[in-house]
Amino acid sequence: MSEPKDQKGQPRSAPVPPFWIRPEDHLGQAVDSRVLVSSRRLWPWAYRHVERELSDGARAAELLEQVALDVSSRLRLEPNISRNLNGYLITAFHHRVRRERLKGCRLAYEGLLPDLDAKYRLSTPDWASVIESELILRFIVSCLPHELRHMLHYRMLEFSWKQIGGFMGISAKQARSRFYYGVQKVYDALLQDQAKHGEHKERR
Repeated sequence: MSEPKDQKGQPRSAPVPPFWIRPEDHLGQAVDSRVLVSSRRLWPWAYRHVERELSDGARAAELLEQVALDVSSRLRLEPNISRNLNGYLITAFHHRVRRERLKGCRLAYEGLLPDLDAKYRLSTPDWASVIESELILRFIVSCLPHELRHMLHYRMLEFSWKQIGGFMGISAKQARSRFYYGVQKVYDALLQDQAKHGEHKERR
């Protein structure tokens, strides 16, 4: 029997099952009610995300419950997380799913290190500049304010600017402008620091 199709001829996804989460963690401490509310709100997206990334929607409830328990415990240690709890929960869940995907995609390689180096050399013409660009990008992300980092995570998860603005209580245009202005500000500061460092070396 063939799978049911939607109007575009694509396989139709199964309906999202109900989500249940235990009220206490393994230490017997109650799960924060705010985390419970956010987890239930996130559940339909979380189920589809796991279905898409791991091809195993049945694991979604287990993964989301684990993340919710971890976030609830973290919230007791860092109450300021509550300022953007939904974003923190989404980011934590995204990272958990990515770890699970990487576990299932590990490749075994047999051979000596020189063989690996000979067969799989970097083929980019200027690989040093590629690595340098990646390091600069990581540095810029690490310097972003807490709010902008969460906005970046939202974008990585393919949320629209309208959705991000809704989470923050501002318009899509304001959200996008705030993000790009903040990133540009950090980048400009990095360039100024590099220029000052270069001037200092020339004087020595």
